[in-house]
Amino acid sequence: MKRLLYLAFVLASYLMYAQGDVSEIEYYFDTDPGIGNGISIDIDPDVEILNQNFDIPTTGLPIGNHKLFVRAVKDDGSASYYYSQSFSIRAANATFNSADIDGFEYYFNTDPGIGNGTQLTVTDSELISESFSIPTGSLSTGSHRLFIRTKNSDGSHSEYDNVAFSISNGPAVFNSNDIVAAEYYFDTDPGTGNATNISIPSGETLNENLAILTNTMPQGNYRAFLRVKNTNDDWSMYDRVTFSVVPLAGVNMADINTIEYFFNTDPGIGLGNNITITDAETVNQNVAIPTASLSTGTHRLYIRVGNTNGTYSLFTHNVISVKTPAFFNTVSIVAAEYFIDIDPGIGNANTIVTSGDDIDEDFVVTTSGSLAMGDHYVYVRVQNSDGTWSLLEKQHFEIEGTLSMASEIISEISIYPNPTQNILNFKLPNNTIIESVELIDMNGKRIFHSTEALTTMDLSNVSNGVYLLQLKTNIGKLSKRIVKQ
Repeated sequence: MKRLLYLAFVLASYLMYAQGDVSEIEYYFDTDPGIGNGISIDIDPDVEILNQNFDIPTTGLPIGNHKLFVRAVKDDGSASYYYSQSFSIRAANATFNSADIDGFEYYFNTDPGIGNGTQLTVTDSELISESFSIPTGSLSTGSHRLFIRTKNSDGSHSEYDNVAFSISNGPAVFNSNDIVAAEYYFDTDPGTGNATNISIPSGETLNENLAILTNTMPQGNYRAFLRVKNTNDDWSMYDRVTFSVVPLAGVNMADINTIEYFFNTDPGIGLGNNITITDAETVNQNVAIPTASLSTGTHRLYIRVGNTNGTYSLFTHNVISVKTPAFFNTVSIVAAEYFIDIDPGIGNANTIVTSGDDIDEDFVVTTSGSLAMGDHYVYVRVQNSDGTWSLLEKQHFEIEGTLSMASEIISEISIYPNPTQNILNFKLPNNTIIESVELIDMNGKRIFHSTEALTTMDLSNVSNGVYLLQLKTNIGKLSKRIVKQ
């Protein structure tokens, strides 16, 4: 029997817009069905800023790790960036706790391996509810993380639970004195007393909203840390929150008055092939684009629109193929193959057993444990009996992190700004070093590789489009979609 899990969360002011009210939110699990195709929750009445709780049922999801995605939709139909949260569906307790708990083990910071932590003895029982004294005398001054897991009498261990704590130079100080100061910082601790000061009223407790400015920060992912000080000059442990700096959703207040297209290489905004249209708030029409001048082979078509303010949209694009009429599939399919991320070459990928005039079937793609955490693409192509291979068909998927310190550290790597026009920055957690960097295009071609410990990457010579950026570090690997525009 599965546990029915409801996810309760708060959508706060980071899902807001410069203009227009939020009329609904939509959510989905794991795979994006496209804007407008998620599960809708109506917001009535519409609000400028959304700050309320929602219960999201997870009935029907299989046991395992999942990711919830949520985005807000304005009354004009435009949608925000998504907010995401990882979670797990597990079997009900009665399903796996068929043996009594007979032990605990704990460790600090780094997992020594199941069964190799410091053991805590308990009396065998179906449920354990007791306190433990865990010595910290051997730990250095600073921040640490305690991990603990249980073992039952059949030798199975639970997943770990963990908590962050701090070792200070003096004895533990409880707040018997009023709070008199507060400070915050982003990502890297400058040291107590050296962060950005926040004016607060003195008091025994602090319970108020604090405005922290992010308008000067580049686009990307960050962590904000906050701590307070009392009249004894003792500082608390920090509290933290992860957030993203993203551009505000643009709203088309001016009419669209032009469409331009180009093939393969961007000639520059306004320099593509122009299509004359009547000025309109929205454009919904078929356009005939000649391809007679293109050589036989694979090409990419790009289209963007401009408005009466002279502002152009991001481009949309499609892969096309120019072939002679004899190319089209008048013979049966005799082979199929797939690969993940990087094309090994036609005929060298993983074989899919199939045959017939067309393919309409499910097949299993094995994902190796060596794949980096993050974004990936699986590509499929087929061959017919005259030896001709089709274009690639691709599907995006994600590899979730494991429940480990390494995965948590990898998830803290920040890659910004994304989208970018030229320079991409890498912000790494402490003691994390890049060992190699690869950039892969949407045809599975590796276009950049470096084994240097880079902290920035220049994309000025890279064509606009979507790419996979894969980082290998001394802690683990990360794969992320980036957009060059």
